[in-house]
Amino acid sequence: MTSEQKELPEVYIYMLESIDGKGSGEMFLVPESKLGLKYYFEQEYSFGCTSILMGRTTFQEFTGDKVIDYTGITEENIIKKDYISDNVKKTKYYYISLDKNGKLNWPTGYGLYGADFGRTEKTHIITVLSEDVELKYLAYLQKIGASYIFAGEKNIDLKLALKKLKNLFGIDKILCQGGPKTNELLLKENLVEKIILIKLPVIGQPGALPIVREAPLSAWDLESFQLLSDKRTLVLVYKIDRNSQKK
Repeated sequence: MTSEQKELPEVYIYMLESIDGKGSGEMFLVPESKLGLKYYFEQEYSFGCTSILMGRTTFQEFTGDKVIDYTGITEENIIKKDYISDNVKKTKYYYISLDKNGKLNWPTGYGLYGADFGRTEKTHIITVLSEDVELKYLAYLQKIGASYIFAGEKNIDLKLALKKLKNLFGIDKILCQGGPKTNELLLKENLVEKIILIKLPVIGQPGALPIVREAPLSAWDLESFQLLSDKRTLVLVYKIDRNSQKK
């Protein structure tokens, strides 16, 4: 591990995947996927990660796309500077959203998200923003008790974001449950240590999105595998082969 990598949290990509590599669509609704889906949410915190990272599009499944109500919110005394809410002290669990322009309509900055999916841990929201965000969105995040950090002028600098997450919040491991774009960006920046796949015994339907759009060629070691009780759902854990990258 390089000195730069030691300054960053370990990032694990954690995905449900069809036989043909799809990570979205109606495949989650069929009975054959039930056990894998159950395992996914029951085990997500068993890998030593208490922080879940996703992009704006994926998080919008929780928050919805309703326009934010800025009534009564003032931009007075708001500056573009990292902000840590007192709510951060209430939990060790975090949702980290990559939301460069500030669009997500969080109802609160601290609460239980994803209860419908079996989650039971209350979480604190940390939003990763670019400098392009409006001041009124920062005021809104402060009002609801969420934290936020800046990492880039127009687009998010992932290395800077990860470094701040470790330095400011003490986050050492992050579970990425993002879509293909977020996974792609992390892999292209060589920021992923492990890929954990729950392989569902189904073929994804036409139009379903892959777990990653494209990424550079890299070698991975199979760290472990497990066949679940239905005898057809696999859990595969891959670890990056750093030695091959030096050749």
